[in-house]
Amino acid sequence: MLLKKLVIAEDDDAVAHLVAASLGDAGFLCLRARDGEQALNLVRTELPDALVLDVMMPKMDGIEVCKRIKADVLLSRVPILMLTSLAGVENRVEGLEAGADDYLSKPFDLRELAARVKALIRQSRRERDRNPTTNLPGSQSIEDKVSELLAAKRHFALLYIDIENFRTYADVYGYRKADEVVAHTGKLVLQRSRALAGDPAPFVGHLGGDDFMVICAPDDVGALRGEISEAFHAAVGPLYSAEDLERGFIVLADDDGEVRRAQMMSASVAVLDIKPGDYVSTEALATELTRVKAESRKRTQSGLFALRSPSDP
Repeated sequence: MLLKKLVIAEDDDAVAHLVAASLGDAGFLCLRARDGEQALNLVRTELPDALVLDVMMPKMDGIEVCKRIKADVLLSRVPILMLTSLAGVENRVEGLEAGADDYLSKPFDLRELAARVKALIRQSRRERDRNPTTNLPGSQSIEDKVSELLAAKRHFALLYIDIENFRTYADVYGYRKADEVVAHTGKLVLQRSRALAGDPAPFVGHLGGDDFMVICAPDDVGALRGEISEAFHAAVGPLYSAEDLERGFIVLADDDGEVRRAQMMSASVAVLDIKPGDYVSTEALATELTRVKAESRKRTQSGLFALRSPSDP
């Protein structure tokens, strides 16, 4: 596993050594910057997991470094913990308004420093992994959760949810409407998962596109699977034009100019029950889940069909 990388921007050698030693013992790879300009350059070249930044720095102070980092679209994702010997409220406000994500006044407890850095990185990674369409945790968070449950030898279930005939819908209605379908589905899956299950609540994630994952207790699978499918079916109507609704299918022309029809969207839910010791890694589990999903697709009636008139034989 790769070490989390930190840039420590501190001009005082004694403080920098103490901080680097403490955070190094906590499992971080620490890079030292002795002034503000060097700190900014290190963040640009190394893209660290976090920056521990002293306010009082030569060449460029911490406030200016913070402003420049947060003004950069790529660098702005780097969380900044600002250190200062200036204890006044106005100084803390200035740092926070410059874009600092957290603030710690000198002298500080090294245990608190390490805890705050870890918390900032956790929060940053969670936000970075969230899908922008649904605001749900993404693939990395899903993998982390599954790995955690496998390591703990827990009995749990995975529900792999996708939208049948989604691509055809996107081709006909456009990708803005398709994004609305994805956002609506994410909200629906989350609401149904939280409403039906007990404590702990199911983990709901968005793998990308029209693919979602629910991690839940095995006892919740039956009700949850049915609720998601039925709720999607009930909500899908307003996503279509009145003409398509009346017809019961979408009409489109393929690349050869042949007129075809596509069935309406539906939620497909594949289930995998995972008992302690069944899988040694997330990779092995993912392979089996792909197989289960393929089998599930074979049982659906989705797809494109040639559109024939009533007079056709």
